[in-house]
Amino acid sequence: MIFYLLPILDMVTATVLMLHVHFGIFPFIVVLVHGLYLSMKGVLFARSDFASKIDLLCGLYIILVAFGLLANATAALIITIWLVQKAVFALVPLR
Repeated sequence: MIFYLLPILDMVTATVLMLHVHFGIFPFIVVLVHGLYLSMKGVLFARSDFASKIDLLCGLYIILVAFGLLANATAALIITIWLVQKAVFALVPLR
């Protein structure tokens, strides 16, 4: 079950990031929660997975976006692509 939950949450986080950076739709707390989620997931799995170290960096960027300190459309697009491709590869069974 958790193998499906984490990729779906990654897709939701990517959507929240893009909509917040481009349109300012989501409030501070929503973006902050998604940044904290991604950071905590990155810290939790950082020892065993290199992609989780990148998740940690992405989560820190999202936290900065939530506080309004750093909102770059190009960086948000790169992080969105990273999260979506990682989620798609996690959801598609490789047999």
